[in-house]
Amino acid sequence: MYFTSSLALFFVACSAAAPQKFITLPDTSEAPFAPPAIKSVSFSGNGCPQNGGLKQVSGGWQHFAFTLPDFAASYGGSKPKSVNCQAHMNLDGGEPGWQVGIKDVWTKGHLELEPDVKLTQYITTYYSQDAANTISTVQSVTTPSNSTLSEDVTIHSTIPKESIVWSPCTGSTGNVGILNVNFRIAFTSTNADSYGFYGGSRNSSVNERWGWTWRRC
Repeated sequence: MYFTSSLALFFVACSAAAPQKFITLPDTSEAPFAPPAIKSVSFSGNGCPQNGGLKQVSGGWQHFAFTLPDFAASYGGSKPKSVNCQAHMNLDGGEPGWQVGIKDVWTKGHLELEPDVKLTQYITTYYSQDAANTISTVQSVTTPSNSTLSEDVTIHSTIPKESIVWSPCTGSTGNVGILNVNFRIAFTSTNADSYGFYGGSRNSSVNERWGWTWRRC
């Protein structure tokens, strides 16, 4: 994980359901010759309401990213203490004999923290075809004692190789499935008078970027 500020970023927990069973073939991080097509991307959650601002998707497979203009949470402010946005990506046209999974998620937003306030980020991924098989990462950000923070930050979540949630093995139809990635922010504090905020800055919105991995099946 990588945090652009000098403040501490802690990996708190990373748990996964039982690994999927698959045909034993050499594992590879190389992408297939023809990656699947992104048929559609939709969003749900109080951090990206359907009637809210335009969610901008960009980058394709190499640098897939999107912005969330309505994503904002606060402690002691006007926004909810916990906010989430779940992206649903429908994948088709994949090359038979391959699986794809998420291995990295980068989130960027403007963070303000007063002493005794803790920001916790949760990333959860799964495929709709096997919704019980999930992986979640949890990261926390706090300020040093008696200090405050106000700056844009990037949090990098990495899923261990052995815990990656893989898509179903692509068959002759090319259908890959629906990938779901839920991004949630929550504030907690022991001081009811402290303040915390996470959201867009004056010049930018909250941004999320994904990194992929592949294997034969």
